[in-house]
Amino acid sequence: MIVAIEHTLAIFLIILGVSYLFQFKQWMQFLERAILHPYRLFPVALAMLAAGTFIGTAYNDWSSTWPVFITVLGWLMALEGALILIVPSCVKQLEKIPDRFLGWYLRSGGSLLIILGALLLWH
Repeated sequence: MIVAIEHTLAIFLIILGVSYLFQFKQWMQFLERAILHPYRLFPVALAMLAAGTFIGTAYNDWSSTWPVFITVLGWLMALEGALILIVPSCVKQLEKIPDRFLGWYLRSGGSLLIILGALLLWH
C-alpha cells in the first residue's frame, strides 16, 4: 500500500504541475473567482481534506527523508482543506497578492511540482 500511495502522490504532483504550466490562464481565473467566492472551493477543500488525511494517516512515517516528505505533504493538504472549510474567508487574503506574483507562483510552483513528483516516482 505504501508504494501505491507514493506513486499516486507522484502522479498527482506531476499532473498538477503540468496543468499549472499549460493551463496557466485558467488557474489564474480560478484563483480570481475563488477570491471573490471562497465557498466555491468547498468541493476542492473536501477532496484535499480526504486525500490529505488518508495520506497522513496511512503513510505516517517520520523516520527518513522520502516518507517524511509524503507524510508532511499529506498533513499540509488536510490542513489546507480544513482551513478552507472552517474559515473560507482566509482565501480573501490572496487578493492582496499582485497578479504577476500569482503568475510567477503558478509557473515556478508547477515546475517544482513536476520535479518533486518525478523524484518521488523514481527514488
